[in-house]
Amino acid sequence: MARTRVRGVLRDALLGLAAWWLWLPVLAFLVWVVKHLVFGGFGQQDQSYRLLIERQFFPHGGPLDAAPLFWFLLAVGFAGSLVAVRYVVEGFGAGRRSRRARLATAVVVLAVLGSLVRAGTGLWDDDKDAGRFYARSTVLDIPAGGAATPRSVLPVTEHSRPGDGDRCDLVGTADVPACVKTAPMPDFAFEARTASYAAATKALTDSAGLSSGVHLLGHSLHYLPGSADGAGAWTAVLDGSGEQPMEGVAVWDGSSNSVAGCGFRGDHAFDRAFGGTGAVSLRNLLAERFPDLVYSEQDVWGYCDGPDVRTARPVVVISVARQTAWKQRTVLAPAGVLVLKGSADGRPDITYRPTAAPGELPGAVYPASVVRSQIHEVQWLGGRGAKDDRNFGYEHTSAAANATNPGEFLLRSKADGHLYYVTPLVPRESSSQLVVAFAVLQADRVGDGLNDLHVYVRADDAPPVNLDVLTSRMVSYMAQQTSITISAGPGGALQEIIPFGHDMWRGFVDFNGQTQDYIDLSGDATVTPNLVSLRGPITPPGGQPQPAPTATPAPATPAPQPTAPATGCGDDPARLSDRQLADCIAELSRTLQGRLPAGG
Repeated sequence: MARTRVRGVLRDALLGLAAWWLWLPVLAFLVWVVKHLVFGGFGQQDQSYRLLIERQFFPHGGPLDAAPLFWFLLAVGFAGSLVAVRYVVEGFGAGRRSRRARLATAVVVLAVLGSLVRAGTGLWDDDKDAGRFYARSTVLDIPAGGAATPRSVLPVTEHSRPGDGDRCDLVGTADVPACVKTAPMPDFAFEARTASYAAATKALTDSAGLSSGVHLLGHSLHYLPGSADGAGAWTAVLDGSGEQPMEGVAVWDGSSNSVAGCGFRGDHAFDRAFGGTGAVSLRNLLAERFPDLVYSEQDVWGYCDGPDVRTARPVVVISVARQTAWKQRTVLAPAGVLVLKGSADGRPDITYRPTAAPGELPGAVYPASVVRSQIHEVQWLGGRGAKDDRNFGYEHTSAAANATNPGEFLLRSKADGHLYYVTPLVPRESSSQLVVAFAVLQADRVGDGLNDLHVYVRADDAPPVNLDVLTSRMVSYMAQQTSITISAGPGGALQEIIPFGHDMWRGFVDFNGQTQDYIDLSGDATVTPNLVSLRGPITPPGGQPQPAPTATPAPATPAPQPTAPATGCGDDPARLSDRQLADCIAELSRTLQGRLPAGG
């Protein structure tokens, strides 16, 4: 009878422990079955679920260096096991003070405490570990001259020791590796753009797609700097939706009013789309074929492969990343590119390149999303104390003019011909819009891990550059030269200010969604501003560009008498007659054309 009772106690305890320990793994398995079998063929379901399990529980594929959440759930499991131990002890009739009962309880309690400690240390170091991963490929470049070390980098340099003198002149002493290089700031010389991101979005969105169900793919808008002459172009992927496959790639040169494009057709057909459903879904296909590779829409871009855009073949490029195990967590690291082309039967021809060298593709091959993570993690270079107590770090500007596109400008260097991501940075956790540093990373090369992110810190005694001040100066200069008042920021005329040369900045003036003019200014106000009209006379907001006069031979005629100045131009335009308004516009055009340099 006693033996039967003991067996019953053990059976009940084991069943209870099994239910307590296995309900979560069984539930996770059932979710996988539903995603894998019920939604079979939907690769994103399998991929996202597997990556979630890796990220939240097993970064290294097992209990070794498992994530904090795993250790927390393990502590909960051991805590429930205490109930089973107490049940068995009481069922056997042994007192709680018996040697075996105390030993079993002590073992389980230690397991609970050990799991909680492991979870706690993992949670405490989780965000810092991300900083450690990206810090290995970050270099703080500070000027060699000047009055003193820039204040924005003092939390790192105050606690540093000599480095190897090659890559790092100083290394930080915090538990996050920091590399400081003492050298003068390079004389930045990048090929300037001729149109803003906002204008490119407007032009490509309005003119994209010849078929129903086709639209511009989210953030696939991409700037291709072009050849050494600086003639760049904006491109975007024309994606399908539902059962409508991808159409092709749209191209805009940034100066004309027309958008060209190359389409998937003939022996270069393409029967999938990012926005497609079911068998048309490109996202599912990519997830099935490359389950370890992830990407964001800003890492997707396209180009037309051929001398004539109309007959060229569209190519879609995806800069991909891989979820990589690091310490007790995962991080995203660049993993090469996917190159997508069409085929005669419409099946996507997808090639995976784990590495890409400069010049192999016309645009960026390094994921911009990873660059943004690298910039964000710069805040850890001084350790937790400098980050939390002194708010060390840098962030993107919040200036109104750059609200739509604050950074990661893809520019080609005039010095070496390489493509770089260039981002002006302001102090972290500050209301200041002073540009205190530039983040620069080579964008036309990927492979062998992270590319070095160089954060060029400006000297404190350098001429101050404030994007809000630059905006004000550009607006003021525009008003002085044209008597037209423009606004800045989203919905305004001045849409974007980007760096392109030694202390030189270019602002784009957009009217009716098109870049009509640009203004070049120096940050220290020592260079005469340069206002360039791209499409003839400058028009006020809401107006239409005036067509450029057509040069036609004319018979010799007596010299015309000077035209009398238009009257009433300083009054409210709504009170002027049509004739007076036309005369004012003509006078403004003549005055402006006389001020513009020849060939401008």
